[in-house]
Amino acid sequence: MRRGLFLSLVLSGLILIGCERDRGVYAASGEYQPRPAPAEKKTAPPDIHGELMRVNVPKNTLMVRVENGMEQTFKFNNHTVVMGLNTSQAAVRNLVGREGSELIVRWRDDDGGKLADRVDVTQPVTNRRHRR
Repeated sequence: MRRGLFLSLVLSGLILIGCERDRGVYAASGEYQPRPAPAEKKTAPPDIHGELMRVNVPKNTLMVRVENGMEQTFKFNNHTVVMGLNTSQAAVRNLVGREGSELIVRWRDDDGGKLADRVDVTQPVTNRRHRR
């Protein structure tokens, strides 16, 4: 009984001594340094696919309804390109009266707002009544 108690005390002491570390972790080539965290990559925002709801030319905005029913509002400027209409490149004001057209909007973040860089019209609608 004494021998078992003595052996368990010795083993417990050795375990405690082995776990005590006064210094950092060392690798074979020197002190261990963890890898730096990966740098945050700026990725382009995903393109928005949806239906054109309305174009507000005085406020330079267009509203698109996406698949889940949410409506996204985008700002546009003179550099915003519209593709897919009869002309090779058109201005956003040419979308007025084409509500219900299917669009793909390529955009970027602009001081908390969404600025449309390019609008691709995939299925243009020519009548003034838009579908729901």
